[in-house]
Amino acid sequence: MASFRTASAGSVSHDHISFILLVSVVASILYSAWFRTRKPCLFPGAPYTGLANGARSLAEARRRYQTHAAEMLVEGYETTNGGFYYVPGPDCDRLMIPTRYLNELKNAPDDCADFLGSFTEMFEGEYTTIGKRWNLHPRVVKHQLNPSLPAVLPHVEDEIRIAAARVIPPCEDWTPIPVVSMVTQIIAQASGRMIGGTQLSRNLEWLDTSLSFTHATWHAAQRLKQYPSWTRPFAQWFIAEMKAVRHHIAVARRFIKPILAERRQLSESDEKPTDLMQMLHTGARGADRDTNFLAYTGLVVSFAAIHTSASVPAHLIFDLCARPEYVEPLRNEVKDVLAADGTFTKASLAKLLKLDSFMKESQRVSPLVFMTFGRFLHKDLVLHDGTVIPKGNMIGVPSHAIANDPTLCKDPETFDGFRWIPSDECAPGVPAPPSFVTTNPHNLAWGYGKHACSGRFFASFEIKMVMAHILLNYDFKFEPGRVERPANLAFELQNAPDPSIKVLFKRRSVDGQACRKGSP
Repeated sequence: MASFRTASAGSVSHDHISFILLVSVVASILYSAWFRTRKPCLFPGAPYTGLANGARSLAEARRRYQTHAAEMLVEGYETTNGGFYYVPGPDCDRLMIPTRYLNELKNAPDDCADFLGSFTEMFEGEYTTIGKRWNLHPRVVKHQLNPSLPAVLPHVEDEIRIAAARVIPPCEDWTPIPVVSMVTQIIAQASGRMIGGTQLSRNLEWLDTSLSFTHATWHAAQRLKQYPSWTRPFAQWFIAEMKAVRHHIAVARRFIKPILAERRQLSESDEKPTDLMQMLHTGARGADRDTNFLAYTGLVVSFAAIHTSASVPAHLIFDLCARPEYVEPLRNEVKDVLAADGTFTKASLAKLLKLDSFMKESQRVSPLVFMTFGRFLHKDLVLHDGTVIPKGNMIGVPSHAIANDPTLCKDPETFDGFRWIPSDECAPGVPAPPSFVTTNPHNLAWGYGKHACSGRFFASFEIKMVMAHILLNYDFKFEPGRVERPANLAFELQNAPDPSIKVLFKRRSVDGQACRKGSP
């Protein structure tokens, strides 16, 4: 009898627990549905853009946003003269704010203007994890990696040469090469060296998962957005791309956790490796010291490095094929710097002013994203002139439209690769033209304020070394029949080079390494 009563009590307890779990899941889904579908109070007087080119309703404009976001952002910027306006999107409508407010907003507290909230919305981070708990690595990159770049860069340059030899064929004669795939693999390997040393950069399975994670998260976000928001907590478990995301996180833990275990065995007197995993291990506090989280963070940094850096060299190669007159001046600049300094350092890379200008112009014309400074407002935002932006709005700045404003950039429709080279004598009070990594209210490709991309300095140096290697060692041109630069592929706010395009490469007769001091 006693055993019967015990069993009954256990059964009742189990039923109660199951019921409570069911109620909790349903409540969570209902709350998620309410949170995602509730409408914020609109900013008074801000018009909607996207209705001037055939869209007869906001629903049509939201569909148009998926392939014409850049045009819609420019349209709104021009019709409001850089004022407030809404850009309708499939999941949320974004309020564009004038640049005159940026200096007071750039350091707004996150509990009011949430940077990660915007990033999470773009990549469905509630499920893909992109943007969730992303606080450790920006701090470590800013305060530990950036000051350590002089020690990090020689290893990265070495890895670029090794990666290029692995992924680029001999090219003794003109050889067609898929540019996006080539540069992405080089960037992934070079970034792997920065993140975890040769244990990651020479591990082909790690390289595959770091590349695949980037694609899987993007595709998973797009698949999730096809489902009503209230169904996504269920749908995530049935989407192949989400399964891939979880798989890649598991692979990252498998490879990075042993590295972390080795680092934890080092004594205070041992020489510490100069890579990001060591810096993360040193800089983590509290719950961030969990090895699963640190391994995930290593994958996240790889995602960020590949996502931000790999597209740029592909854009640059396409731009140079379309404008071959720039190749020799850039190649000669690289030769001159190496002849003087012998190798690439942080200081010598800063001397590549022509290459920096060409990178800046390519970025202006072909940005990674069309909008930056995204923030989700958790509270009403009161600006200096009394303007109030209601809470619940997603705000942003139309960075691409601003970069092509003729009042800020002369003849913006003309590609001028050397327009950003500082002159030898600047007039008093006239600031030098912005560099590739400059951030200010008119140069927003890297964001602005406390959440500006902290990894942009490493990215800039890495891209310069990749391009220097290609310029010194290869000639390249479009395949026969192609003269114009290939169009980019745009989806919503993202802008990417066409991965199907091949470019003809041929190894140069004089190896670029001969330009280094002491080389035969």
